Amino acid sequence: MVKKSKNHLESKQEEERNLSVPVSEKAQKENLIAFDLCVKEAGLNSKTMDVWGENNWHNNLMAVLSIGFPKLMSREQAFAVVAEKLPDYAQNDDCKALVNYFYDNHSSTKYLSSVMREINAKAQEIARKNEVDAMAVLMDGWDAPVLPEKIPRLMELLVSNYDKRFREMLLLSALPVLSAHASHFRAMYLNGQIIGPQTYVTVIGGSGSGKGNCTALYKDMIEHTLAAHDAKEWEKVRRNQEERDQKANAKERPQKYHPKLRLFETTSKSSILELQTNLGKNGMLLGQFSEVDGLSSAARARFSDITVLLRKGWDMDTHRQYYMSESTCNTHVQMSISLLMAGTVMAMLERLLTAKNREGGLMQRCIPVLVPTGGRTFRPPKQNCLKAEEVAERDEMLMSLYQKDMGLGDEVEVLKLPKMKKAIERWFDELEYRYSVGELDEAGADLSHRCGEFMMRAAIPLVALEGRETREIVDFCVWVGRYAHYTMCRLYGKSTQMNIDNDRQLLNGCQDRRKTNEPLLKLLNDTFTLSEIVEVRKSHGIVSNVRPLITSYLDKGKIMRLGRGIYRKLKV
Repeated sequence: MVKKSKNHLESKQEEERNLSVPVSEKAQKENLIAFDLCVKEAGLNSKTMDVWGENNWHNNLMAVLSIGFPKLMSREQAFAVVAEKLPDYAQNDDCKALVNYFYDNHSSTKYLSSVMREINAKAQEIARKNEVDAMAVLMDGWDAPVLPEKIPRLMELLVSNYDKRFREMLLLSALPVLSAHASHFRAMYLNGQIIGPQTYVTVIGGSGSGKGNCTALYKDMIEHTLAAHDAKEWEKVRRNQEERDQKANAKERPQKYHPKLRLFETTSKSSILELQTNLGKNGMLLGQFSEVDGLSSAARARFSDITVLLRKGWDMDTHRQYYMSESTCNTHVQMSISLLMAGTVMAMLERLLTAKNREGGLMQRCIPVLVPTGGRTFRPPKQNCLKAEEVAERDEMLMSLYQKDMGLGDEVEVLKLPKMKKAIERWFDELEYRYSVGELDEAGADLSHRCGEFMMRAAIPLVALEGRETREIVDFCVWVGRYAHYTMCRLYGKSTQMNIDNDRQLLNGCQDRRKTNEPLLKLLNDTFTLSEIVEVRKSHGIVSNVRPLITSYLDKGKIMRLGRGIYRKLKV
């Protein structure tokens, strides 16, 4: 009789285990695709698998699982995939038992057949391609914030030399270059922090889309200023090397000259730090990559280190670095970097702005700019549209700003921008209203917090040049922030919302999971007895001695004694 009862208990426990379902999670795209590929490999039709009467539900799923589906993902993901692909059968106890059976007996990942390896690789490839295609679709038919009719004179001269289709793209592409001409100017942001003008812009467009115009604009802007400065520095290096060669055997050989360069085209961590160290106090490096593939591929495994430098360069943080040079030393480098990058959709979104870097914050420091696809022509875009006197005026304005910056030496000048502050505050008020009425989701709110800085950073060099805040400057800089927010929400809004949801799920999953006393108190009624709290603790596998706990609750004012063995919870 005892043996029969024991077998019955084991059978019941096994039945409960077979019907158990792990904590639900959202099915990943690649796993959904892998399921469809396994269905196809099994010779089934995914559209009729869940239709009652078309085929046997049990046999259908067993055929898919038998191919090796459990080896591709976790049990949790399998249940999530089945729930989405077979919503009717997933509610059946037989489905739950079948999935658990295969994961208990056939889910070893030590060996994948050639068929399953091919399915796994193909699922990953399709998932990546679908994401990029979805991003590309978003690029068409947008109603982006409208550029003000009147913009600052310098900005007008910079972009009027190029095809009008690229006007907005080039205006934003000019900002990092302009900021490097005003590296010693600062402004106080809304939170009271002093920020610099450094800006990151990523130009995203397909091959032959015209994104190369931003490289041409970059060269126009630095020709007589930053590039000329670097050329002079390299001349100093050449003369110094000649002098060192002539006095190679002298007792007092001249020291090696390290050029104070302002431009960088390398992704070597040590090179960037060396340049920044030699640049001098409060200097700024300007990086330009006409193809972002070079930035991501050159760094390889160290790319995370490069993104750390880029984030510090945007935030104007110091970077403590132990590195090997002519004399091993410990140094603190003041990071200040502006960056202009261009690349294809795949290179930019898949290789540079990956999920890791989105989480790390590099994404939110970049203004994404989409090359316009409307009105495309196969002829080379028109260029050199300015008159000679307009080119001279443009170069003179750039030189004037650059000379003001150089004139400050190692010091900084903090500009007062009250009009810009008010404009940014009004924009945030607008966002708060849109969020309160449900027009803006959490992702849109999350992506907005740096756009105000984009506005002020764009204003710093323009106000430094003009000497005052003008209506054109304020309106243009507000447009910069609005455009950045719009494109960031379109490109990263969905993934950002997923991150927010995952974070919330992670926090909720961590709450009240430990076997502590406080969560158990919440399980009790407002009035409870000593025996009731003992039973609750026993059900959670905690020792039944509750006397010290009751004493602690009484001392902290969490409960009060109503009578012998009877207590009531108090609101703290």
